[in-house]
Amino acid sequence: MKLRYIFGSLLAALLVVACSEDTSIGVLDEIALDKTYLSISEDGGDATVTITATDNWAFAPIFQQITKNDDGTRDTTYNALPAWLTASTLSGGAGETVVTFHADGSTAGREAELQIKAGAHTQFLLIRQGSLEAAEATCAEIIAGPDKTYRVTGTITSIVNTHYGNLYIADETGEVYIYGTNDKDGKKGNDPIASWGLEVGDIITVEGPKQLYNGTVELVDVNVLNVVKSLLKIVTPDASIAKEGSELEVKVAYKGRGAYVEIPDDCGWVHYLSTEYRGGNATLFEPNPADTAIVRFSIEPNTGAGRKAVLNFSSSIDQNISTIPYTITQEAFTLPHGESADDPFTVAEAIAKCQEIGSTSDGVIYYARGYVSSIKEVSTSYGNATFNISDDGSDENALTVYRTKYLDNAAFTSEDQIGLGDEVIICGKLVNYTRDGETFTPEFSGNVYIFSVKAAGPGSRLRPFTPDEANSFIMQNLEVGQVTEEDYYIAGEVVKIAKESDYFNAQYGNASFYIAYDDDPDSEQFYVFRTLYLGNRKWVEGDRQIGIGDQVVICGKLTKYKNNNTGDIIPETSGNKSYLISLNGSTE
Repeated sequence: MKLRYIFGSLLAALLVVACSEDTSIGVLDEIALDKTYLSISEDGGDATVTITATDNWAFAPIFQQITKNDDGTRDTTYNALPAWLTASTLSGGAGETVVTFHADGSTAGREAELQIKAGAHTQFLLIRQGSLEAAEATCAEIIAGPDKTYRVTGTITSIVNTHYGNLYIADETGEVYIYGTNDKDGKKGNDPIASWGLEVGDIITVEGPKQLYNGTVELVDVNVLNVVKSLLKIVTPDASIAKEGSELEVKVAYKGRGAYVEIPDDCGWVHYLSTEYRGGNATLFEPNPADTAIVRFSIEPNTGAGRKAVLNFSSSIDQNISTIPYTITQEAFTLPHGESADDPFTVAEAIAKCQEIGSTSDGVIYYARGYVSSIKEVSTSYGNATFNISDDGSDENALTVYRTKYLDNAAFTSEDQIGLGDEVIICGKLVNYTRDGETFTPEFSGNVYIFSVKAAGPGSRLRPFTPDEANSFIMQNLEVGQVTEEDYYIAGEVVKIAKESDYFNAQYGNASFYIAYDDDPDSEQFYVFRTLYLGNRKWVEGDRQIGIGDQVVICGKLTKYKNNNTGDIIPETSGNKSYLISLNGSTE
């Protein structure tokens, strides 16, 4: 039995002695229980208690229920019962009431101490199901096993939160997340990391119940049974290396026989160079100081995506081995703006680049996104097309795409492969073409092809979805939880903002609101969920706030969301994957 439950039962007994001459357990003048301990079989079943009161009474909401939000934050509410237990009633009045508790079958030992309030007085009731004896297990056995209480020994690989003691431990079989650690006095949320003096690399033995939270296996509010201090400590913080590469020094303090590093086989871009050892200087206050190893590495330049290497430093004495991970991340190689399809020029930027380049190509391959504003020719004989693109679909401030090939640099085979209003990304060389030395035409010219094309149908920039069209499209084309690969456009009027926190705010930089075709109460509404601001950036103080009656155009990915509490299916924009294209006609 946990100490806090023993204390609760003693407190109840002491209250009885203090408040009544009847020293029977579970008896107060205002409220009495016929029993203060109930047991339910592992197979599941019922147990009853009779409550006799002289006033209204109710079970107190003392059990935390934590839910995780899409932005990673957690909300906490309190219930009168733990999730595994139900009761026929949670409150009553003067007189005698029989309360029946039920629990489904479970191989996990569990218990709950309930509090019953009657006026200013509190009565305690302990309910237990199965055995609470902890099972010794490896991390892998905990992950695969049922929800019950476990005892495990592992090395601390990461400390996430010092106040609550959230951390990761690992053994040779896997890794488990610890959500909450009790301090030396058994208290929660009392900086247990400092209380126990825990550091990454320490080997600890903990005991606590398992739960599965949003797909993550956790041991919750564990008690620390043993701590073996690490033989080494990495002094140098985890490294972030520029894409150009560099040399890196990692300083490690150790008390074992040397300090060693292991580089994973798949991290060939990290090269060991040398190790310099420096002995510690003994003092009156530190007769056994740590020695220091300075380990040098060479990091190659990165020509691809961002990457990460997790090195393992270790030190040992006899059978005591300490291992600490050290993480090196290197930023991705990125092409300059306009030189990749992921970061194309706008048409205005491409025109400015043409004017900068002049009449002779600089040989660089550029990308630009725009809308087909006019078509001069589509030639199936030559397999190419010539047309104009612009940022808004009009033929003003347009860029000429001269004799371009189709997708994948293939020949045009049909005139209807490109159309007015189509959104395209063009790839090729830019030039400010001159005719007669006087007329300059900014254009894509020479070995040009269409990288991508999106036909100008409903949901395009020039033909945004109405709110009801967006709802229909999502419900007919997406599965629950599916997110569109492409961006779509929706236009409407802001008709409702659910709550104050759904306005744009500087903490999250997004807003959530409902739009409709107009302010008619019967108009079908579409939910814009956590959309970013104009220019696809987070909202900051000083930006114009959203408001009822605003006319907006939204661009982004769409999804079909299921509310697990109500079962409702909600078509909406995917959180933080959409942004305002225009706000009352203003753009950025």
